[in-house]
Amino acid sequence: GLPSGWRRGDDELRQDRQRRRAAAAADRGRPATAVAAEPETPLGRNRDFNLLWTGDAVSSLGTQISAIAYPLLILAATGSAAKAGLVGGSVLIGTLLTLLPAGVVADRYSRKRIMVITSLVQMIVVATVVPAVATHHVYIAHLAAVGLIQGAAVAFYVGANRGSVRRIVPTTQLRTAQARIQGREQASSLLGPPVGGLLFGLARFLPFAFDAISFGAIAVAASLLRTPLDPVRDPDEVREPIRRSITKGSRYLLADPYLRTVVTWAAAINFIAPGMLLMVIVLARSRGATSVEIGSLLSINAACGLAGAFGAPRMIKLFGGRNLSLITSWLLPCCAVGIAFAPSIWLIGALGGLTTFTVMPVSILLLSRATQITPDELQAQTGNALRLFATSLSWLGPPGFGALADMIGARRAILIAAGLYAVTAIWLQANRSLRDVDEEAVSPQPAPEQTGEGQTSPQPAAPEQAS
Repeated sequence: GLPSGWRRGDDELRQDRQRRRAAAAADRGRPATAVAAEPETPLGRNRDFNLLWTGDAVSSLGTQISAIAYPLLILAATGSAAKAGLVGGSVLIGTLLTLLPAGVVADRYSRKRIMVITSLVQMIVVATVVPAVATHHVYIAHLAAVGLIQGAAVAFYVGANRGSVRRIVPTTQLRTAQARIQGREQASSLLGPPVGGLLFGLARFLPFAFDAISFGAIAVAASLLRTPLDPVRDPDEVREPIRRSITKGSRYLLADPYLRTVVTWAAAINFIAPGMLLMVIVLARSRGATSVEIGSLLSINAACGLAGAFGAPRMIKLFGGRNLSLITSWLLPCCAVGIAFAPSIWLIGALGGLTTFTVMPVSILLLSRATQITPDELQAQTGNALRLFATSLSWLGPPGFGALADMIGARRAILIAAGLYAVTAIWLQANRSLRDVDEEAVSPQPAPEQTGEGQTSPQPAAPEQAS
């Protein structure tokens, strides 16, 4: 169980959440004249959402372009796969170490300012790679430091971005907004690697120059947002020290049965899926697949994810959220078994693409509801805690399944993954908290008054860890 101090804090959070929901429900029951109902702007005409989405799209594409260029650069300079992994791992380490404190900062201080500062920080540190590559002075310590700083900046940015989306997009449109955000990420994953490889072939510094410029683009987009992005606060509110607030988002997450379900499911899938991807590559290579064919398999997977993201609202409406979640959970072990015994690499690609196509709408469904039921002042803290817990096991998948493949072969390792997927499906089938996922979410906090640029939260100096 949880420590007694945490349980008392959880009880307070739960009672506060119940009071918010009861107040919102009471508002819905009042006569139409009691609550002013303003027509919602369609998401396609929501200026600030489209501005932020476009800036993030450019930045995400730049990140994917440089993500393929970093290992190519290090392998060309040193020939060491281990050093390439060290640089890639430094980004993850920087993010994981700062997610919780970054969430507190993003909920307390100006979200717009945090997004601008962290984007500029990433633009500057990535820009330092350009002259290093152009002059052939590539050092692993430099690249690892760039990755570490980028990872920390990402932790602050994603917390502020999540809270900003919650303020910009009405509750009823969050699911559609999340679908477009996930579609953007899948499109970047599809386009980034080939574009990055092409730019690297033309001149090795070009992918990093593009990435630096892309961070400048999101900094400009964030600075142009008009909607007040920060939670409405009581001016007399006394804030507890940041150190004592670091676990607040984690406690809120662990106290809510639905959020616990989401983070447990995500942690399990994020542990198994990267290992499965490695096993698919190993299995395809053992079947004689060329590098081009393996790259095509990955492109098929990304394309199916893109299709699943854009088709998510219709699929959720057609099947229902709970039913779609369960169908997907059972498809995962079934398709894994099919991959293990597939006679053709293209059948392997089709089965993998099918699971990605259905996982994407489920991810959108679960994350959008998590955003809906989380109070505005805890968006960044809870979102960063969810991200931390959901990815905490992802680094174990590739080395773990890689070791299994060395000992018992890729096919048997895939069957073990299928068994783990099946256990996850059985657990989700019996989970009661998933039963209300199709209910209309009640906003845990009344919609903020749009009074212009006035903010109730103080405007601080740049956060200490923003770099």
